[in-house]
Amino acid sequence: MVKRYNSEKIKQLVFKIYQAYGFSNEDSEKVAATLLYTDLHGIESHGVQRLAMYDHFIQNGKIRVQSKPEIIKETDVSAVVDAHFGLGQLNGIYSMEVAIQKAKEHGVGIVTTKNSGHYGIAGFYANLAATAGLIGMSSTNSRPAMVPTHAMKAFIGTNPIGFAMPAKPHPFIFDAATSTVPQGKIEVYRKLEKDLPAFWVAKNGTEPVTSHTDKKDLDLLRDPDANVALTPLGGVAEETGSHKGFGLGIIVEIFTSILSLGNISTEISPENLEVGPCQSFVAIDPAIFGDKEQIIERFSAYLQDIRHLPAVPGKTIYVHGDKEALAYENAKKYGIEIDDRTLEEITAIAKRLHVSTSEYLN
Repeated sequence: MVKRYNSEKIKQLVFKIYQAYGFSNEDSEKVAATLLYTDLHGIESHGVQRLAMYDHFIQNGKIRVQSKPEIIKETDVSAVVDAHFGLGQLNGIYSMEVAIQKAKEHGVGIVTTKNSGHYGIAGFYANLAATAGLIGMSSTNSRPAMVPTHAMKAFIGTNPIGFAMPAKPHPFIFDAATSTVPQGKIEVYRKLEKDLPAFWVAKNGTEPVTSHTDKKDLDLLRDPDANVALTPLGGVAEETGSHKGFGLGIIVEIFTSILSLGNISTEISPENLEVGPCQSFVAIDPAIFGDKEQIIERFSAYLQDIRHLPAVPGKTIYVHGDKEALAYENAKKYGIEIDDRTLEEITAIAKRLHVSTSEYLN
């Protein structure tokens, strides 16, 4: 069952939990804000649903509470950051802030970060740049999850791409895995006991896995040596565009692990505590191309033209960021959605850390 909870109370609970781990007040606030941003915008796969995974990594030492990101190579417009296995959200905020500062000073800022951790949604970091009046992009690699076109097992991560640009009435925000869906979406469907649409998951390269009760196959999604994997955006065949998602996943790998000389997807595993995902952060000042306000006004008018196109009967045309803006208004008014199993996970973590939940979950 899914219920709604007051977002400010849940944010405060997450803050208390991260305080209890030993994170500073400032860092705990950043983590809570990042996770609640995700739930408030209707992306429940990467919000507080992820607390259990982060808890596991903190306990086994893959996430190191006291680690701080460090610039190890730098130019006026670029930097390489070693995150030293700190929490992904904190590494991501730090790295995008470096990119934003460089873009404000030199027009462009590009940062690639290695030895990081799972950082949530790519769009959050892209939107940090948009909020600063800049164009933002972010991406991350991950452990193998996606099967390349015509292959039999996973080799590439879900490797999402986030892009954001200032616009009216709200920023344009595109955020998507290069696989058909992210791993977190599968986890949410399994918690809700919902069957999967065809070709979110494939077995032996071409056979769809759809039943949420097929525990044996779905459990193998986390095994890089298994024959079960997420499909690339476009499915399993070139005729439906599988090669496009596959190619986009490789491009993400270039901007994250290859340029940082960090770990590629196949080198990342939850068991190996000395390897972590890599990320990229880009900020671009539109002013290097012309009058910034005119560019934003032109882009905003372009998006409005799309929204006003004739729509299929019974459907609404949304551009990227519209649904998230609506979800945000709804969640602020009625609360964020949390399923019972995720709530049980959060409650168990809080109990172990001696954090009271009674005042936050009513």
